[in-house]
Amino acid sequence: MPADDAVYYEATEKVPRATSVLAYARTQMFRLFMAQMQPTAQTTILDIGASEHETGEANFLEKMYPYKRNITCAGIGDGAELRAANPDVNYVSIKPHEPLPFPDKSFDIAYSNAVLEHVGGPEQRRFFLLDALRVARGLYMTVPNRWFPVEHHTALPVLHFLPPLFRWVLRGTKRDHWSRRENLEFLSASLLRSEWAASMAPDIRYTGIACGPFSSNIAIILRPRDPM
Repeated sequence: MPADDAVYYEATEKVPRATSVLAYARTQMFRLFMAQMQPTAQTTILDIGASEHETGEANFLEKMYPYKRNITCAGIGDGAELRAANPDVNYVSIKPHEPLPFPDKSFDIAYSNAVLEHVGGPEQRRFFLLDALRVARGLYMTVPNRWFPVEHHTALPVLHFLPPLFRWVLRGTKRDHWSRRENLEFLSASLLRSEWAASMAPDIRYTGIACGPFSSNIAIILRPRDPM
């Protein structure tokens, strides 16, 4: 992930009506989080990969969650914008591809939105997910669905259905960042299910803009194993 994650919002900020559509999708993802994880005023949450770029679209958990003092944001910068906009949350700097700086089971829920597709290949995703589960008793993560007709980061339609073509077309352009697999992997519900051991299999659901298997987002849900 780049030190300045403004790159993740460039496309949507330039597309007419994108902000209102994203607001709807993120509201649906937040509602699913509240319904499935059932947090209380005592629930502690670690938001892994919280954005350094504070916009109307970024950090919607911090904007919508009622118990902000129980959120710890983990990001790769200094968190200045995030902390200024959300003074009640805690903030901890982390380093990509390194273990999270927390003891085992420090939190009730490990949460992230639109991060897993940026961590790398299968081994990097496995490390990210298992380390999240090391520090928390439950997991709620959302990612863009590769089968949604509009690619989230570039706003290009359907081209990402063929990843090699998508990467070839973008290579050497101003969107070259997204042509590299280490910066953007296309994730589907079937791929995510295949990467979990049967004994740990999460509940994987479509969310966001609801269109069945063409929905905008996918949620990975592992409810806390012990009462909160």
